[in-house]
Amino acid sequence: MVRLRQIRLVLVGLVALAVLLAAGPALADTMNLAYRGNSNVTVWVDGVKKNSITAEFYTPTGYQDAMWFGYCVDPLQNFKNPITPGDPNAWTGPEISPAVTGFNWREAAWLMENYAPGNDWLSDPGSVNYSSSAVKLAIQAVQLAIWEVTLDPNATYSASDITNTSGRFYTASSAAATLAGTYLVALSEYKTLTGGNIDLSGEYKINDQGDRQDLVVGTGGAAGAPEPATMLLMASALALGGGVLRRRRKRA
Repeated sequence: MVRLRQIRLVLVGLVALAVLLAAGPALADTMNLAYRGNSNVTVWVDGVKKNSITAEFYTPTGYQDAMWFGYCVDPLQNFKNPITPGDPNAWTGPEISPAVTGFNWREAAWLMENYAPGNDWLSDPGSVNYSSSAVKLAIQAVQLAIWEVTLDPNATYSASDITNTSGRFYTASSAAATLAGTYLVALSEYKTLTGGNIDLSGEYKINDQGDRQDLVVGTGGAAGAPEPATMLLMASALALGGGVLRRRRKRA
């Protein structure tokens, strides 16, 4: 009886350790990111030419019990770790003057959920080849579309908005610009069907920091999915519990 009680205490301790380790990232105020699928692109913001890099950001180790991915919403700033994710509804917009009015961060999140490779990566990390030209093209198209809805917000969008030189934001014609145009048209059609409401599956945050690039980061359709390390710990604890039960049955 004493030995069984000791085994139970060990099992409870392992489960408690797994829970504590799983809860650890939730205590963090900052998020560290890496990026992938890099491509070069030239854009104009308020008539100023900028040579930029498009890429998809992601959390290598997870944050708040989930994996996240993200895109830039502030092309005039440079990326810098760590970021401090916050309430996207409190975001004051990109670091440009005069300030952008009428932007809706949910449009950027919708583009991520529906077209970004990162949403597939959340569900199955091995399913996305970030070195492929097709994936890099999709990443650049999503990024261009996000910059358009962030810097040049409108009630509706057309395929040519992304290359319209009269807008605050535009880029030259390219395969990525053409693809981004189809994403913008799909967004407009969706908003028409929903009366302007945008439903999202995941959780989203935006950092609002003057000394680094603002990013919209989200869990996409895999909201609340546990990190691989957390799943491994919990599986180990459950396996140990199963072993104890099997030994007890054999002794009986």
